[in-house]
Amino acid sequence: MKYSQVRDLARRYAAGALSQENYRSQRRSLIEDITSGRQALTYRDDEIMPFTRHGNIKLFAVAAIAILLIGLGFIAAWKAGSNPQHKDPAAEAAAVAPTAPQSPGSALVREFVETNDWNDGSVQDFTRRWHALPAADQNQGRADPTYGRLVSELRQQLSSEKAITGTGGTDAHLARLQSMAQTLGISDMP
Repeated sequence: MKYSQVRDLARRYAAGALSQENYRSQRRSLIEDITSGRQALTYRDDEIMPFTRHGNIKLFAVAAIAILLIGLGFIAAWKAGSNPQHKDPAAEAAAVAPTAPQSPGSALVREFVETNDWNDGSVQDFTRRWHALPAADQNQGRADPTYGRLVSELRQQLSSEKAITGTGGTDAHLARLQSMAQTLGISDMP
């Protein structure tokens, strides 16, 4: 890139070596000298050296240190994760211990909660399948941790449906939800 005296002056101003007043004064004087012929406008070719400014060197150093620290952090985390001395015994036991097969009642409750489908067909299918289960499987379904969520969501569905139909009216979907609640043995419904 070619540089002139005007460009050098602008670079010194940008670097903070000159105040705005001083820069404007020197620029006006330089332009007047060049236009009157008292001073020739000369250009010189300069190679731009990377990181010649003091600020760029600091920025480069900070970036290099940051990258180095991040790399060391990843290495430490990787080594800690692969070191068998630091493994959690409870997590190891859970991974090794075979999981007990789910009872049909628990599986039915979990499946219904996970699909979260409260349309008439799903509610009827759940009720039909629950009735088909033996009492022991139904009890295991009630003991499943997701059963509480099923009851809570059923209460919410009933409240919403009652709000939609009003106080005196009933509809088919509300009747199916109430039948599901009775099938599950839930008496304290809204």
